[in-house]
Amino acid sequence: MKKIFLIVFLLFLNKSYCQDGNYSNPEKALIKVYGKCYKDLKSIEGTRDLIPEKKNVKFCSLYQCVSRIEYAEKQKDIEKAIIKRAIEITVRLYSEGTPVSLIYGMNSSSQADWDNQILTDDDNLVYISVAECIVSNSLIKICEAVNKTTMELINNSKSVKQKKIE
Repeated sequence: MKKIFLIVFLLFLNKSYCQDGNYSNPEKALIKVYGKCYKDLKSIEGTRDLIPEKKNVKFCSLYQCVSRIEYAEKQKDIEKAIIKRAIEITVRLYSEGTPVSLIYGMNSSSQADWDNQILTDDDNLVYISVAECIVSNSLIKICEAVNKTTMELINNSKSVKQKKIE
């Protein structure tokens, strides 16, 4: 009887612990930054024909842009529009105080988790892993565009701060 009570007690503890609403920093990065949807953004023209009907995508978050860009890989004008939207979202995230860096490659999710343990570094940069092993050309393009925009914004703000100090 004691063993059964102990097992039930441990299961109860596990269940209550797993329902903790306080997210760790890596989870915050995914939920509050990568998945943040800006409702005021209009859908991108021409994407309705590319993306399956069941996937209602408005391209209002970085997640939607990055995860669906593969559909437009052969249609360069739509691919450019998705990348432009990702840059627009990147600028908005930066202006809200959360610059983002998209990383990919082997072990990138572990690297992102490690880098996000401290979200109060100099630039408050949030690292998000978008692909572990298989990476397409369009995914590389969108990552490079987002990261380039983020670094330009960070460097511009540093140069403005430097000029104010002088």
